[in-house]
Amino acid sequence: MSTSPNTPSSSLWQLMAPHLGLIALSFTLSRLAYELHELLTPYVAYTQGVDLLFLPAGVKLVLIMVAGWRGALGCGLSLLSLSTRFWPDLEPVWLLLYSTLSVGMTWLVVGIMLRRMALGPTLEGLSFWELVQIDMLNTLLHGIVVNGYFWSLGLRSSESFWSAALAMTLGDFLGAGVIMLLVLLVARLIAPVRT
Repeated sequence: MSTSPNTPSSSLWQLMAPHLGLIALSFTLSRLAYELHELLTPYVAYTQGVDLLFLPAGVKLVLIMVAGWRGALGCGLSLLSLSTRFWPDLEPVWLLLYSTLSVGMTWLVVGIMLRRMALGPTLEGLSFWELVQIDMLNTLLHGIVVNGYFWSLGLRSSESFWSAALAMTLGDFLGAGVIMLLVLLVARLIAPVRT
């Protein structure tokens, strides 16, 4: 029994295929960023879960800004799949909550800031300064929320909370800056600015 091009199942597939593709691409790029970043970790580690230069934060920010909820879902699934490596003794529900908090914070900040800046999904008109503002607010709130979560699970002491939160903020900010510069470089190589 064949289905015609206008059957509900083929229409649903046509609607869902681009979304599934963006989710899969976001998952893959996020996962690759983590795997490649592990080569840098011995040189930039501050404490468990905190690096002073964290490139995956930039990849996550770019994917969420460009792909929206699909980027967030792909990054969240990637982080969840990696979390068992970071904390093998934690229950799956706590790992799910961690990945949801980490990715959800970025998605929330990006959504609010893009609306406040009156930027649409194409990001047309996004200035460098606005990008820095999004990155600064995202990394600050992310550092505080995620380290607060670590503290609530007993993974972070009260004494180390603020230093770890600020170190994470710095690492995420610098990592996002490096990724943004790489994206800008690739964009300039693909489509040079004409003067």
